Amino acid sequence: MFTVLLTSCKDDYEQEELKAIEDVANDYLKTNDLLLNPTKFFDDQVIAKPNIDTLDIKVYFSDALLPISQVKEDNEWMFTDNDFKKASDSITFFSILNSQTFKDLKFREFEKSKLKLERPYTQFKSSQTKFTADEEYRVLNFSRVCFDDKRENGIVVIEYLVGFESGTSSGYHNSLLIKKKNGKWTYVRRK
Repeated sequence: MFTVLLTSCKDDYEQEELKAIEDVANDYLKTNDLLLNPTKFFDDQVIAKPNIDTLDIKVYFSDALLPISQVKEDNEWMFTDNDFKKASDSITFFSILNSQTFKDLKFREFEKSKLKLERPYTQFKSSQTKFTADEEYRVLNFSRVCFDDKRENGIVVIEYLVGFESGTSSGYHNSLLIKKKNGKWTYVRRK
């Protein structure tokens, strides 16, 4: 009976982790990759929003979720100065960071084929996919997601890369505080 209960809790955690990765991936891509709300630096600057209906941006996910504590060990700087706008977000971040769950999460593979990306993104599942010289793609890698006890907040490390036929050229790699609002996971923007 204990084994069944333990397996059920693990399955629930992994399902919530998959949901969080899917929601955060969509939130991150739409906010940072598409620049749906671009900033004007000059008054006379014209910024055109992308036409989502004409785009098809391919995204590759690694199916390996590294232990978040290992990522912290290798990249301590990601977890020291979190630069949140609200003090309560900093308290939540450090509370999760110092939890036993943060230390205990182990490597796992997940079924990336279950992730559903929102338009204009589509997932390509093989790293053997061929691209043309003018074609871009995105790579998203995630750590394990460490939730608080109520599974209303969490921390995840995201690695976002922009790639071309010759390889990846730029990106972002940092820890994110995530929150569940109205059944959907979003990440907390920093200052």
